[in-house]
Amino acid sequence: MPDILRSTVLTALLATSATAWAETPVSPKTTVSPAPLIALAPGKVLYIDTEGSRTLADCEQVREHRMLGGPDKGKLFRETEPCSLWFLAVHPPTGRWAMTVSIMGDISSTRLVSVTLSGRKVDVPTDKAGRAKGGHMLVMGDLEGVVAITPGVPAQWTSNHVQHSQRPEQFTADGSRVLVANGTVTTADWWSWSFGPRPEGLHVLPTQVTDTASNDLVLGESRTVMRHERGGVRVATLDPTGTKPWKLGPPLKQKRKGLLSPMVLGDSMVFYREGVFDEGGCDESNPATYRRLDLRTGQEKVWGTHDTYCSGGELLEASARRKTAYFIQSNYFSTGVSKLYEYSLDRDEVRELKADGMEGVHDISEDGRRLVLRARGGVIGVYDNDTDEFAWLTGLEKVTDAGLLDLR
Repeated sequence: MPDILRSTVLTALLATSATAWAETPVSPKTTVSPAPLIALAPGKVLYIDTEGSRTLADCEQVREHRMLGGPDKGKLFRETEPCSLWFLAVHPPTGRWAMTVSIMGDISSTRLVSVTLSGRKVDVPTDKAGRAKGGHMLVMGDLEGVVAITPGVPAQWTSNHVQHSQRPEQFTADGSRVLVANGTVTTADWWSWSFGPRPEGLHVLPTQVTDTASNDLVLGESRTVMRHERGGVRVATLDPTGTKPWKLGPPLKQKRKGLLSPMVLGDSMVFYREGVFDEGGCDESNPATYRRLDLRTGQEKVWGTHDTYCSGGELLEASARRKTAYFIQSNYFSTGVSKLYEYSLDRDEVRELKADGMEGVHDISEDGRRLVLRARGGVIGVYDNDTDEFAWLTGLEKVTDAGLLDLR
């Protein structure tokens, strides 16, 4: 099933359910969180804990539009708006973070005038004609503010309107480097960037090894799953320092097609296998399944069935310490409410968690106790796995990503 179609199905099922550059003092009427976290809101990077919230970075862009018709034909209009911030990675012990500023380059009658991040003008890559290119600017920071800005890999900035991405996914264990997934809708590769005022990047996984529907990194795990049309399904071992290429294992016997959201937990791989599609759509007698593979013996087992569905229930997060995986399903035709589930490899059982109405999972704590959940409109909440307590963070909307901290 094409990625765009699978995404459409999932949306339908869930639709109802350094040096400080700037610092904003805590407001007495601000959002609080039962666990410290960092969140990306329109134009802002926020630190939130039980005491309230403060801004770690703010960003705005100015665009100029030339009217092409009507009574204002030929006139220029300027618009200032918050930057679009995406793809947050955090280092829980230190509060270091990395994210991207999405830049839309010059198109037709619209021109990018400026991008300002925490009071500093950001230089955007341009083409030979001096027009701004489109891409993702990498930004690194800590609990004091912004530490560094870099355009990252030059090839990821384009003027042909083909979307390229640079997505910070995870820090190395010591927090010294950030692993960044690059690519387009058809290609993917990985880079490792040093954390500091002048980031330096290293290529740790080339293109044509993994595709855009694989590579879910699990915090605390040293291995991840490659999935490619020609290379098949393979497990790769990450270099712990982030300074050497990943080591690829031999191809597994599992078919690549329909194998979604594979994650390594210890000596097992858990994944979602799409069901069978016929001419009428989904063959309900062959629905999607949840599976686990013993990487030592090659034995595969089905531990769950996505009843009457062929897709749209992929695994969203996993805890290496607890050996648990998490997924959401929606009783779309009965209650219209989405449910969060946990699968335990050790117990080999699925448990329904007491958190309803969410659409996704942003992050899970290193110990597996807390999850940051996402609801419609970018609202987020924190769920406690030990106590079943669940708290929506009021006053926050349109959050694009969030990460939990474990400050010591």
